[in-house]
Amino acid sequence: MAKRRKQQQEAAKVETPKAARLRARDWEHNKRVLMYVVPAVALALLLVIGGAVNELLIKPGSVLAKVEDKPIITRDFWKRARLQQAQLQEQLFQYQLFSQQFGGQDFFATQIAQLQATLASPISLGTQVINGMIDEEVIALRAAEMGVVVSDEEVDEALREEIAARQGALTAPQATSTAEAATEATATAASFTPTPTPTATAEPAVAASEGVTETANAEAIPTEEVPTPEPPIILDDTLYQEGLTARADQLKEAGMSLAEYREVLRVQLLREKMQDVTGDERVTPTEEQANARHILIRIDPPAIDETSSISDTGELTATVESVAPDVAASAALTDTGVLSETLALVDDGIMTEAEALALATEIRQRILDGEDFAALAAEYSDDTGSGANGGDLGWARRGAYVPEFDETVFSLPIGETSELVKTQFGYHIIQVIERDANRPKDENTLAQEKAQAFQTWLQEQILATKIDRPEDLLSKLPAGLGQ
Repeated sequence: MAKRRKQQQEAAKVETPKAARLRARDWEHNKRVLMYVVPAVALALLLVIGGAVNELLIKPGSVLAKVEDKPIITRDFWKRARLQQAQLQEQLFQYQLFSQQFGGQDFFATQIAQLQATLASPISLGTQVINGMIDEEVIALRAAEMGVVVSDEEVDEALREEIAARQGALTAPQATSTAEAATEATATAASFTPTPTPTATAEPAVAASEGVTETANAEAIPTEEVPTPEPPIILDDTLYQEGLTARADQLKEAGMSLAEYREVLRVQLLREKMQDVTGDERVTPTEEQANARHILIRIDPPAIDETSSISDTGELTATVESVAPDVAASAALTDTGVLSETLALVDDGIMTEAEALALATEIRQRILDGEDFAALAAEYSDDTGSGANGGDLGWARRGAYVPEFDETVFSLPIGETSELVKTQFGYHIIQVIERDANRPKDENTLAQEKAQAFQTWLQEQILATKIDRPEDLLSKLPAGLGQ
């Protein structure tokens, strides 16, 4: 039996000619298939590996833009883009919250729409980021030339202030500054003597019949206690570390480390320093100003458009409305001392130009005869905003008023009463209380002028700098941006 099985196995080993031909044909076929499949598989594998290397190694490390010889790396752009996206989302949430709390104000609606549009457009968001990074590099180049630097201590303090704000607290220096400002404001208020106002008193007969004295009445009236404000939370080391950890976790979502974020703060501080430097060079801290008062006798209807205002360009406009007969003309004084008026056309008692001229002439003569300017302003001036303040317009710079008014304010001798000055609003009687050729500008005006001067300077530097911008920014945007 075993011998027969062995003979069968040896017979099977002997290949017939037909089997040999089939085997040879199969081998040739398989060899041709392998000649095409193996290179194709190898090429596909190479492409996959190459794509991964490009996305993970080459592309993030590629140069996206150049400012002079300083490259902006794609990886850094990605991180800043994600950081910007996160910050805009935070702003959007805050504006939406404010809109709910304050009844959907138009200002908040506009800001919300702008933020949503930017967040929905990766190319818009990416353009903002790359332009900002280019600006930063230009600023850094010029700052180095001018010796302007930001220290590590300044970055530390900026980070502490940010963490404090996120924790609803104040840093120790901020708390000290706030307390000093409050003390100064209290001292200023204490030194101010308000104008006495009349108070209602009980009729003697009534008081006698009830057997109650005025003092008793006064004591019987409950007084509302002013709540004591809560003391501010001061950022201590424990609260700071908690906030710092939370901030670090937020930054990780943008792919940024805390050390990298410190450099973002550094360039922001450098920008602020350069704004101060360029502002000091290009903006004068003082200007010619005058403190004047006036009495306005309005002509109905005023010779003005329906919507206008006094502007820095010297164009006076006002808002004219048709209102009920018992509504008087009103006016307000802006913080910059620029006159703005809301004139109401009263349905009856309309004063013609001749009548307005006659009344203004009479009032001016009464002032010249010795009557009190402030009392007449309170009684007659159609600029009721300043009229309630004796006609005082506060301080204003040259060019703040309409030309006719402005020329008088900056030429009339101090204390003298002007001739009648006609503007679109009517007839004015003007007195200049004080004039100063070098009065310090208010902080808001100075800050705005410095910001504008810095933007002008920055654009000049950008034009003078060799900058290579990305030709196709869309292809360079990080995945998920704008979602």
